[in-house]
Amino acid sequence: MKSWVLATVVVTVMLLAPARSFVAGQQQGSGGDQARGDQAGRAGRQGGGAARGGGGGLGNKAPNLPAGAFTAGSTVDRTALKHEWIDVSLGNTKVRTWVEYPAGSDPAPVVLVMSHEAGLDDWMRGIADQLALDGFIAVAPDILSGMGPRGGNFDAFPFEADVIQATAKISPAESLRRYKAAYDYIVKLPRASGKRGSLGVGLGGADSFRFAAETPDLNAAVVFYGSSPEESVLTKLRVPVLGLYGEDDPRVMETVRAAEAVAKRLGKMYEARVFPGATQAFMRSTVEGQNGAAVAAAWPAAIQFLQLHLR
Repeated sequence: MKSWVLATVVVTVMLLAPARSFVAGQQQGSGGDQARGDQAGRAGRQGGGAARGGGGGLGNKAPNLPAGAFTAGSTVDRTALKHEWIDVSLGNTKVRTWVEYPAGSDPAPVVLVMSHEAGLDDWMRGIADQLALDGFIAVAPDILSGMGPRGGNFDAFPFEADVIQATAKISPAESLRRYKAAYDYIVKLPRASGKRGSLGVGLGGADSFRFAAETPDLNAAVVFYGSSPEESVLTKLRVPVLGLYGEDDPRVMETVRAAEAVAKRLGKMYEARVFPGATQAFMRSTVEGQNGAAVAAAWPAAIQFLQLHLR
């Protein structure tokens, strides 16, 4: 477990009473990627901070929601589902990729998991774990592969702030290139059913939207509060996209409303669901505002959407 998580547990317990101010200060970057349009501002925002939040409250994992702040690491470590790390070749780079399979041996749809600003941490792997529990082959590439200290991967960075800074340096094109390499490899596995989707959170949400526009054989995409792309990207969209957003996230919501208007004019399949009282990064910051209720509604909606289009 990373040192910043240990520090988070101590600080969170001490500051639990004023939870809103603590979480807001630590969680800001995870939902406000701004579609990578402002590299400096995005790097400066703390991408989800130290708390690795999610569904299921502070200490308990709800069975139908991703693991939360204090359960992600142990949930992933103890999962009974088959899982593995694989290295996908991409030129001189090996894209380290976490793959988790649903129970049984039947073919299953593939979902590409696209990480937030804080990288492929325990919380993101917890999302992959829940996707596998929900019946999908979850594929979570580490797009920081080879970019860590001494050529290492995500886990080579000593602090989360270092991860966020490194993520800010990756261009959208390079991110999608790395995601596409892992995607192309996994969809050829024997258990892959031939149906495939993407699901991203924060910065990964913006990546998921763009990936859907750039990948003709994708069947559906889910966006958790990532900024929506410009019209030139939406024009290429051929698959249904479900966006899940917090109402109290003005910068992202501005892009969402613009994208809704463009999608309607172009006849694109883009549905935006906005959760009242939910904030930026509501999937992680569950104790803030109406975020807990938003998670409880948004995750099942995402799963139902994927099941509809990937079955």
